[in-house]
Amino acid sequence: MSRQRLLSLDALKGIAILMVIWGHFYLWADSDVEAVASYLHRFVLAVHMSLFVLIAGYLSQRKVDSYSSLKRFFQDKFVRLILPVLLWYPFWRLWHDGRVEWVGILRHQYWFTLHLFIYFVLFLLQRTFVDALLRLCRVDRKSWAEAILHTGIMIGIYYLIHDVLLHLIPTAADIFPIVRTRLTCLYPYFVIGWLVGRFDLLDKLRSSRLVVVSFALFVLCVGYLVQEKDWAGYTDHYLGYGLWHMYRLMALSFFVLLVNAMHAVTERGGRLSKWLVLLGQWSLPIYFVHYFFLPATPGLHRWIAMATPWNRLSMELAVGSIGVLVTLLPTLAVVYCIRLNPYLDFALFGEKGRLKK
Repeated sequence: MSRQRLLSLDALKGIAILMVIWGHFYLWADSDVEAVASYLHRFVLAVHMSLFVLIAGYLSQRKVDSYSSLKRFFQDKFVRLILPVLLWYPFWRLWHDGRVEWVGILRHQYWFTLHLFIYFVLFLLQRTFVDALLRLCRVDRKSWAEAILHTGIMIGIYYLIHDVLLHLIPTAADIFPIVRTRLTCLYPYFVIGWLVGRFDLLDKLRSSRLVVVSFALFVLCVGYLVQEKDWAGYTDHYLGYGLWHMYRLMALSFFVLLVNAMHAVTERGGRLSKWLVLLGQWSLPIYFVHYFFLPATPGLHRWIAMATPWNRLSMELAVGSIGVLVTLLPTLAVVYCIRLNPYLDFALFGEKGRLKK
């Protein structure tokens, strides 16, 4: 995996974490979020977490085929994804609600890293099964048979959790509903990202023809989003869209466009490239810290709703950019200070490289 490729993915994560902060600012700065039918906010909610999951899948190429590698796998994922959340979540509840507790940890602010751990484990089981089946059938790995098996199992898992399980056990709808719905939404991105890395397709995504097709599909999907009629309670259905929904096509086409854009940015270099790469490399610490610095702007959405529809996009971008900057500056300062100490860096951000040294 070339250094240029890694830098472009870091820059892509930098864009993704900016979208996360923008979405959270827009959502929590003013409680009356549905006062305006925001196309931009709905777009951000539909695609921003899929970018992280696609990259996580892409980078999950290391094999786990022995007890030592399995032990190392779970140690790494626990330190990186679970340990920091167990510390940050009660601290945030103390900051926000005045009490220390872990209730709601799977559905509130720090849900993503815990869910991502589930996706890693689920895909480990899936890959182990596929590899065993390929060995049994004496089929070469890194073949179309492998891709078809993984795609088929991914589709099967979706329908098993989304439909079959609820049909067989209706009461399952009340058991971790957010974990279930977001798994069916996001896990396919993990498998797709892994397939892109497995078959070394990232460079092929920069094909001029594919970029044109992706742009056309992206415009089509955005047009679908704008024409949607059901705006009531759209935040309640966050990351609950189906396997064949237009939002999935929008997220994948947007990923292809960003891959090309970030490759061009990092290849050229400059300050923009350095800042986006830094934000990407610090995206997990930023994710943990930024919740403490989201500003409140009561009346924001009512004010935006007063504007004509064709002026709202620029207003949302401008106001949201200010909110992102106000959130990001103290966040980066706190992240920098914490990372000065290798023990705090390990416990709060899951970074164990400096601690080993």
